[in-house]
Amino acid sequence: MPVFSNQYNATIDDKGRVVLPASYKKELGNEFDQGFTVELDPYEKCLNLYPQSSWDTRLNSIKSKLNPNDPRQSRLLDKFYQNFAKISVSENGRLNIPNSFYTQKGIVKDVVFTGQGDRIRLWDVNEHKNAMLSDDDFRALFQECLGGGLNTI
Repeated sequence: MPVFSNQYNATIDDKGRVVLPASYKKELGNEFDQGFTVELDPYEKCLNLYPQSSWDTRLNSIKSKLNPNDPRQSRLLDKFYQNFAKISVSENGRLNIPNSFYTQKGIVKDVVFTGQGDRIRLWDVNEHKNAMLSDDDFRALFQECLGGGLNTI
C-alpha cells in the first residue's frame, strides 16, 4: 500500500484538471492505473484522494460500522455515498476532479497536495495556510496525543 508524504504546489487548469505530483505517481507504482476515489472531507475544506487499495479499506470500515436499515444511519450512508467519486488518472498524471467538488470546498486555482499516509489531500493554497499547525502547536499536540517527543515512539 502506498504511503504519501510531503507537500507540493500545483495549479488547476482551465478545464478543471490538476497534475498529480511525480513523487505520488511513483509511490503508487502498479496502482497508478487503477485511478483514485476523491472524497469531500467531512471535517475540513479539502478533498481526499485515495488509491483503490486505501479506498477499499476505508469503505469496508465505514460499511461495517453502519446499519443501512437504521433510518439515521441510512441517511448518513446516503450523504457519504454522494460525497465521493471515482476518477481516472491520465498517463501524464492529470486528474479530472468534478468541478462541483472544487466549488464545495472553495478550491479555485492554486492548490497544495499534501500526503497523509494512505491518502493525499488537495487544498486551496489559502485554506491550507490557514489550516496548518504552527511548529509550536505541532509540538504541543504531538506531546498531547502521543505522549512524548519525536524520539520516544
